[in-house]
Amino acid sequence: MNKKAVRRGIGVQLNQLENRQERERRIAERLFLLPEWMNATSIAVTLSFRNECSTDRIIQQAWADGKRVVIPKVINQEMRFFEHSSSSRLIENSMGIREPELSAFEIPLPSIDLCIVPGRAYMRNGYRLGWGGGFYDRALIDFSGPTLSIAFAVQVVERFEVESFDRPVDTIVTEDEVIQCH
Repeated sequence: MNKKAVRRGIGVQLNQLENRQERERRIAERLFLLPEWMNATSIAVTLSFRNECSTDRIIQQAWADGKRVVIPKVINQEMRFFEHSSSSRLIENSMGIREPELSAFEIPLPSIDLCIVPGRAYMRNGYRLGWGGGFYDRALIDFSGPTLSIAFAVQVVERFEVESFDRPVDTIVTEDEVIQCH
């Protein structure tokens, strides 16, 4: 199935998803038990967007656990990461995504312990379908730490087109299971 059709189909399913908060709670509980989470002193994570699985609980728990949190910002077609705290000021970009201000403290992604990668759809082998800009695929080239994604079970699909530059994640955490991709 082509990427555009998969994105559209997942969007419809996410808009119709019932018991969203309960599902998000179960996803977070599974995530917090993983060694990748427990061993990380710093995490990269996006601020959730549109109908994605919320990352708010994850960010709050990271702060409670004393972890450093960094969030992405796209600058000149490059994704860069900046420290994020409860007092950070955020701005909304042209797509409606909340990002750090330019005055935020930049942290190189390779120095982060765990990268939580967003996506619209996933295959069980770890390949993910994002919004189509390829920003995470490029950012992850220099990242050697563990990568994982949080997703609702409906976002795990049989197949979609994979490109040579696509970078799979190591783990996918849903409300129903933890999928070890490699």
